[in-house]
Amino acid sequence: MTYSALENKLKTLPQAAIDEVATYIDYVFYKFTTPEKQNHTVSKKKGFGCLKDIPCKMSPDFDEPLEEFAEYM
Repeated sequence: MTYSALENKLKTLPQAAIDEVATYIDYVFYKFTTPEKQNHTVSKKKGFGCLKDIPCKMSPDFDEPLEEFAEYM
C-alpha cells in the first residue's frame, strides 16, 4: 500500500480510530526497533546464570529471622 493510499484511508477515519491507529503504530515501531529484536545473538538460554546481568537489590536485613517464626526458634 502506498503512503498516499494510506493517508486517504486515515482521512476518512473518526478521531478515536486515528488515536487507536497511532497507538498501534507506536507498538509496531517499538516491536521492530528494540535491541532484542535487532540483535539475533541474544542468548535465549534458561537455567543457572541466566539472570546474571539483571540487577538485584536486597534489603540489608534479608538474612535476619522473621518475627512470625520467633516461637519456633
